[in-house]
Amino acid sequence: MPETGQARVAPLAPEERDERQAALVKQAGAELGVYTTLVRNPEVFGALLPLSGRLLEQTTLGPSARELLILRVAWRCRAVYVWSHHVDVGRSAGLTDDDLAALATDTVDGRDPLRELLLRAADELVADHRLSDRTWHGLAARYPADQIIEICVLAGHYVMLAGTLNSLGVQNEDGFATPEWAVR
Repeated sequence: MPETGQARVAPLAPEERDERQAALVKQAGAELGVYTTLVRNPEVFGALLPLSGRLLEQTTLGPSARELLILRVAWRCRAVYVWSHHVDVGRSAGLTDDDLAALATDTVDGRDPLRELLLRAADELVADHRLSDRTWHGLAARYPADQIIEICVLAGHYVMLAGTLNSLGVQNEDGFATPEWAVR
């Protein structure tokens, strides 16, 4: 988020959108700041929508694994917008308060080996842009290669989105809480 906490690029109001921009926001499915801001570049936003939809709606990882990865990337990138929009999605995917608390810490307890592995993968992909041999072997013992590719692409997609939304200063809509870690 910009140091001022203000939007650097304002969302594009419905009356300011051309036909293509209006169609893209409609295709996205909601008047959310992420969509109404990114639609200012309809070529990029139009190309981004199919990948975003695939990663969210057709994941082969399962919804809870997907949300663990997205939320951990959001926390690591200090992406308030992404975090606040995915907390409820994560809860609907079966994440518990314990899972959510584990996501926003520098340490990962070993009580849930799969959660630990996924969080370590997200941490490495954000910090080093690669999986360590240890994490690779842990993932390979649980997932086929196509799902490891999906894990890497999912994390990378949300790193890109976090950096974009943070840099543009996309503001949360009413009703989405700012996480505790963002106000400390």
